[in-house]
Amino acid sequence: MRRGTAIAAVVALFVAGVVVGVLGTHAFYLHELHQPGGLAALGTRMLASELNRKLDLDAGQQAEVARILDDAQTESAALRREMTPRVLALLNRTHDRISAVLTPQQRREFERYRHRHRTWFHHFFAG
Repeated sequence: MRRGTAIAAVVALFVAGVVVGVLGTHAFYLHELHQPGGLAALGTRMLASELNRKLDLDAGQQAEVARILDDAQTESAALRREMTPRVLALLNRTHDRISAVLTPQQRREFERYRHRHRTWFHHFFAG
């Protein structure tokens, strides 16, 4: 009986660790998403740090690489702003075509799905 209790405790501790890890990671990414530049800024910081570590950049090189990455991030944001309306239009056309082949009941469920998808897309891509 004691062995079973110990195994159950270890399993429960493991599951709790997984849950805490998942929730912590989710909270971290939500926090980063709402920072200036969102996840792109996080990626840029991580890339700059990795290049510095792997290439042993001096202070001048670090500053120049940071400037280059900032320029690329600015250009990338402009591209995203330019492309977002086109991508949204494509998604809307695709959803309309799918909706046209569904039964009324399927269409109602699809509209709920579409709303969730649109909200997710705007939050992560267009936001």
